[in-house]
Amino acid sequence: MEKVLSSHVGVKINEWYKMIRQFSVPDAEIMKAEVEEEIEQMEEDQDLLIYYQLMCFRHQIMLDYIQPVDFNKNRPSISTLLNQIESSQEKLTGMLEYYNLFFTGMYEFSNKEYVEAIKYYRKAENKLDVVTDEIEKAEFHYKVAEAYYIMKQTHVSMHHILKAMKIYEQYDLYKVRKIQCSFVIAGNYDDMKYSEKALPHLEKSLKMAEETKNNRLISSAYYNLADCYECLGNTDQAIYFCEKAVQINENERYDNLPHSLYFLSSLLMKKGDYKQGKDILDYGLSISIQYQDELYKQLFHFIKALYVDKVNVDQIKQVFHFLDENKIYAYLEELSYDVAVMFKSKDDHEAANEFLMKMLDTQTKILKGDCLYEY
Repeated sequence: MEKVLSSHVGVKINEWYKMIRQFSVPDAEIMKAEVEEEIEQMEEDQDLLIYYQLMCFRHQIMLDYIQPVDFNKNRPSISTLLNQIESSQEKLTGMLEYYNLFFTGMYEFSNKEYVEAIKYYRKAENKLDVVTDEIEKAEFHYKVAEAYYIMKQTHVSMHHILKAMKIYEQYDLYKVRKIQCSFVIAGNYDDMKYSEKALPHLEKSLKMAEETKNNRLISSAYYNLADCYECLGNTDQAIYFCEKAVQINENERYDNLPHSLYFLSSLLMKKGDYKQGKDILDYGLSISIQYQDELYKQLFHFIKALYVDKVNVDQIKQVFHFLDENKIYAYLEELSYDVAVMFKSKDDHEAANEFLMKMLDTQTKILKGDCLYEY
């Protein structure tokens, strides 16, 4: 049988990656199957095989985002694919090196290892000059903006997300990424205390998400609207949208179900609806354990300590230690403020001041997060 040219397979892998970036799962699966069939008949090309392994890695990241938690049990895990890539060759160069760093950053981000993700993104940025494709550059700026948003590096995040959006807006096939960019832009406006500027972006995103009939995006739009309305001081509207997000996440068994349940329980507690808030807390804690989500398991412990146990300071400090150790400063800042408000309502000004100082200390750490340069 005549050997298939590796250059021909390389073109197909490029097409496969194009489908991945568009979140077109059926087309990506078809292209993956075609590539795998042709690789069996391909002339020997070690670099091409590594490119294939990297794309399998990226393909699985897409599936883990789009599909429910248990949907892909028969597929190789991302960590298994990563180990295969790392053992393939001692030294990766050029685009292969870039993809390896970039995709590993995405993997660390999916594991909520945000500082590690940023470290890999920074290394990938040093190789960005080998990237000629505009959409690939947009992908990079989007993922970096997403990570910096989580770390509350608001202006850095906004710098990257606007670069990404400028590119995506030139293409009709990247509606999913345009919606996701709008989420990050709105989130940054919320962090800047300009929630009134965030709201139109989120309303437009919800409409676009409904047009795509993508439940994952629709649930994210509802969640972000809930977050925005809380920032605007409209708790009832925040609860309304958060409940809609929870309903979709529960029906589809998405991995962000613990996240939306945590937010809903927190909103209900702050409103004073302790009975329903406690019910959601108990359910959310069991879900976070089931999904092996350590972050939200800790955050549910925080809600219980603050509202159910009437300010269990020892438990609160244990949660804070976890957040501090893992550099999850956005939550540490927010929760420190919540505890301070609770103590203030009890006229315990000394304790309130202690947690306000904790909040200020965390804000300093957030600002220092900008200084991660190695030069």
